[in-house]
Amino acid sequence: MKLTAKWIWKKQKEYNTYNDSIVARKKFNLSAFTQANAYVTADSFYRLKINDQWVNDGPSRAWPEHYKYDVIDVTSYLKPGENEIEITARYFGCGDFHRVCQQAGLLAQFEVKIAKGKTKTIITDSSWGVAPLTGLIKNTPKLSVQQSPYELYDARLEGKGRFTKAVELFDAKDGPWKGLVQRDVKLLTKDPVNFKKFMSASVVKHEGENYCFPAVRLLFPGVIETQSYTGAACGFATVIKVAKKCTFKAWSRTLKIAVAGKTKTNGVYHLEPGVHILLTFVSKLPDQHGQENHEKERSLRVICSEKYTLKNPLEAKHENPWAFVGLNQFAYIQDDLDWSWTIQKHPELAEKANDYDKLTKLALKRVVDVASFKEVLGEFAICKSSEEMVLEDHFWKFSDRKEIEDASSLITNPESLMYDNSEWTIVKPSKNGDIELAYDFGEQRMGYFQLEMLSEAGVEVQFSGIEHIAKDGGIQHTNMITTSFNGMNYISKDGLNKFTSLKRRSGRYIYISIRNQKKPLKIRLARMIESTYPVEYLGSFNCSDARLDKIWDISTRTLKLCMEDTFTDCPLYEQTLWVGDARNEALFAYPIFGANDIAKSCIDIAGQSLERYSMVGCQLPSAWDTIIPIWSALWGISIWDYYWQTGDISFVKKRFRLVIKNLKGAQNYIEDSGLFSATMWNLFDWAGIDQDQKNVLHNSLFFVGAIDAALKCAKVIGDKSNDKWLKGMRRGLVNGLNALWDDKKKSYPDSIRDDGSISPKTCQHTSFLSVLYDVADKNNIKQVQANTLKPLKGMTGVGSPFAILYLYEALEKIGADDVTMKSIYDNYLPMLEADATTVWETFPNSPWAPDGTRFPTRSHCHAWSSAPAYFLNRIILGIRQTAPGAKTFTVSPQLNSLKWASGSTASVNGVIDVRWEINGENLEVMINSPESVKCKFVKNDTMKGLKICVNGKKVK
Repeated sequence: MKLTAKWIWKKQKEYNTYNDSIVARKKFNLSAFTQANAYVTADSFYRLKINDQWVNDGPSRAWPEHYKYDVIDVTSYLKPGENEIEITARYFGCGDFHRVCQQAGLLAQFEVKIAKGKTKTIITDSSWGVAPLTGLIKNTPKLSVQQSPYELYDARLEGKGRFTKAVELFDAKDGPWKGLVQRDVKLLTKDPVNFKKFMSASVVKHEGENYCFPAVRLLFPGVIETQSYTGAACGFATVIKVAKKCTFKAWSRTLKIAVAGKTKTNGVYHLEPGVHILLTFVSKLPDQHGQENHEKERSLRVICSEKYTLKNPLEAKHENPWAFVGLNQFAYIQDDLDWSWTIQKHPELAEKANDYDKLTKLALKRVVDVASFKEVLGEFAICKSSEEMVLEDHFWKFSDRKEIEDASSLITNPESLMYDNSEWTIVKPSKNGDIELAYDFGEQRMGYFQLEMLSEAGVEVQFSGIEHIAKDGGIQHTNMITTSFNGMNYISKDGLNKFTSLKRRSGRYIYISIRNQKKPLKIRLARMIESTYPVEYLGSFNCSDARLDKIWDISTRTLKLCMEDTFTDCPLYEQTLWVGDARNEALFAYPIFGANDIAKSCIDIAGQSLERYSMVGCQLPSAWDTIIPIWSALWGISIWDYYWQTGDISFVKKRFRLVIKNLKGAQNYIEDSGLFSATMWNLFDWAGIDQDQKNVLHNSLFFVGAIDAALKCAKVIGDKSNDKWLKGMRRGLVNGLNALWDDKKKSYPDSIRDDGSISPKTCQHTSFLSVLYDVADKNNIKQVQANTLKPLKGMTGVGSPFAILYLYEALEKIGADDVTMKSIYDNYLPMLEADATTVWETFPNSPWAPDGTRFPTRSHCHAWSSAPAYFLNRIILGIRQTAPGAKTFTVSPQLNSLKWASGSTASVNGVIDVRWEINGENLEVMINSPESVKCKFVKNDTMKGLKICVNGKKVK
């Protein structure tokens, strides 16, 4: 199918503006037809409706050099006679971890088969009408550094934009989006989900105001990035006018503040009647000692005991009361490929940071009024419009609100929102504050919020998603550690309001905040349209210990919620394809869901990053340039994983060139010692490993694993041309690693420190990786196995469920399944005890938890942690694949004090079912597998003393 459509948008001066959106429409007539397909894409988002029916959202993730369009069967949405296509398109105009924005653009083509084999083609071109999506407010902060702008929709503004002829920007293949190919992953689901429980109705109140500024975007307009090493050298100033003596409190996490030349550590200022200048600057620029964690926006919170007004210090009558102070001489953006704040490089940037700090400290003291502001900072200060400079940040109204009183008497039929019927929930206003309703889905969900409401105009409804509520009732807000504004706001028009959000979000507990309400309102529907990858539960697990069943269930549920067009780390905070996470998740998903297409797509998107970086990037497609070396190694290992699961030789052939390119890139960082050494983000585990060094041993160990995977791939495709080089590189890494073995500490060190000294720290990780990848010298094999079974005193153990996968793989290799089972009980039962419906990013009470026992982890839904779903089938059911392409399996159940177990494991050749049960002294095993699959039963020590019968036949 040839794409003849044009990239279109509404005509405007610039096509790279922040949070730009349109509605595009086309009417056409159809006679009888038999089939219709749509081919749609956009930068950055589209929603397709046909005849007012919601069809699909997209597109799928892709680099701009390998852009994708969705292929959608739209036959059932069309009708004979007049039809109307409506596409909402949204250009984010900012960097995130899901794409690299180029410019606003929408492309769509519809192929309809009509009578006598003819085809009617409808394409986006100048015949389409386009209008701005006026209801979507542009100047909002980003949801998080990893995601798009916050969704604030004002229904009062709907239809204010005039439809005009679309402007044709490019032919299909001539824009900045190259290599157009169709989506290679299934379309996502749209399943309505209602609340399971009404929790509470409260009157709540938020105090003061929040002023939010897009600091980086003001300094670098049009630049698409999410770098953490960004020097946002700027400030913001206003004049406070008060008529009465008052207390004025101003504070910020990322701004330093002065009022009339004074800085109060507690943020409290006692103001006399009159005018007072308020000056703020970005707290610090990242230097060789620290980073600002991707902060792109800066917020200032203000509470005043009396009424106050703000005026612009440059032009008192300007509509924007804030002046922008841009210190461009100190500003910079640097990619994060060089993890230089750890390695203490780039002295010129450190000098800028120091000079910026001196100037701003001086300015905060010297600026005491408008005259001194103009004298000290006048050459740097300018006026900008409020729309450009001050963001509409509404999330804080939820996260910072306080409960005033119970509101049950103001709510009629709150349970009606748990069902889709004709009944309404009636909400009366409170004189004391806003109304807040809280509901529980019963488990973590992922999708679009949907609302149907009868109300007066101007009522603000905020949906906020929460993953965890502590036993004492404390809400774990999503902006506690990594800022994530996990919500959306809708402002009503008069009468009937129907709205489906444009952004997928996650949460278990949903808080519905109602503000600016003067009259009673009626809500008929408030729910989620769950949207995930359409999984099929081919794998299963049940046993006589219901706790293990539950662990398996929440692990697979987590995996499903972290499957979109790619695997993602989590559905709430980031929704990002992290390459290391994806390797884990693909490994888990093969035997559970048989999800080969999504695994393949992740591999290919990651491989395409080699067009930009020396090694495979760590999270992508993305506007953040950084590399985690073990993620690069795991990408190479995932190529072999895919072949092992599918037996697809052509897959390996097509990607082997990139396998070699990735390892050639790694070779550039191998020192004379034979070890990998790089100023990169040398992460493996959220644990106390000495990994803030260039030469961290787990990097070299993982690259041994990647080389082994490459050698096996080479053998499969019959390519020996790189064998000598690969084996030599492997030998150098192994020799370098074993040369560092410490006989006294009975371990490898964590790293070679940047000063050349050997790290005094040791960790369990180097031992189990040396087991997993056959690195340990023969004289040390027993000791590394012992360290794998139990870390020595003083040795850093595994800190996260991500790293534990590799421990479990090593334990399986040495036949220590009992240790794996104990670990699953120890680490996952506390999640069940905390009423978790998904598995967590970190273990309970980890040092990386935000607040110990109250808030035991950051992300409560993190699929890198779903290892139990993989290993329970391998251990308790005993189903293990033994040949590429799922041709042969062994079945060797580990009885583990259980009475019975049953379940299934998916493969490309079909499902393998196993059931076993102990009856007195008899072990009865039933194995059912496809004819093309050979399953061999293998006895093990847990079966000692039992009489074994497999498929009705006795086993000696």
